[in-house]
Amino acid sequence: MPTRQSTALVKAFLDTGPPRARTTHVQTHKFSSPAQALFSQLCPARELDWIDGWQCELVHTSTGYMEADCVFTTPESNVFGPGIWICTRYEPPVLVELVRVQADVLIEHIRIELIDHGDGTCTGTWRLLFSSLSEQGDAIVRRLAKESEDLGHALSSLDAFVAH
Repeated sequence: MPTRQSTALVKAFLDTGPPRARTTHVQTHKFSSPAQALFSQLCPARELDWIDGWQCELVHTSTGYMEADCVFTTPESNVFGPGIWICTRYEPPVLVELVRVQADVLIEHIRIELIDHGDGTCTGTWRLLFSSLSEQGDAIVRRLAKESEDLGHALSSLDAFVAH
């Protein structure tokens, strides 16, 4: 089987490295609530209740809440910015994965894992992989320290909301 063209493409890519910026942010937070109570709040509709500045439009969901293959959008004015969001994995009450696409600028893969401690608390780990698709996306990836700070505020808000 001739693979000359694909081999040349792969070699050129590996020789020069990725043309765009990429970074991973991981944030862990101990919550004063069990995983089951917390997990139900990881939902575009419910985030209206605990994230200041959160806005979304539900596009595809049979329940109105987060579920596998749920699709929603956020506008430019959303606290975390614009995007098309797709839930790619949904395993209550321990794991949810989403992909957010910001036009031709950036792709963000979000993995949220909850570990219940059995004592009314849990630990949540947010892993965010940002992949730039353009020069504008490269600039966004370089500014992500601020977005990480915003995530920390949101997690504190979630903890306070669920605990009440």
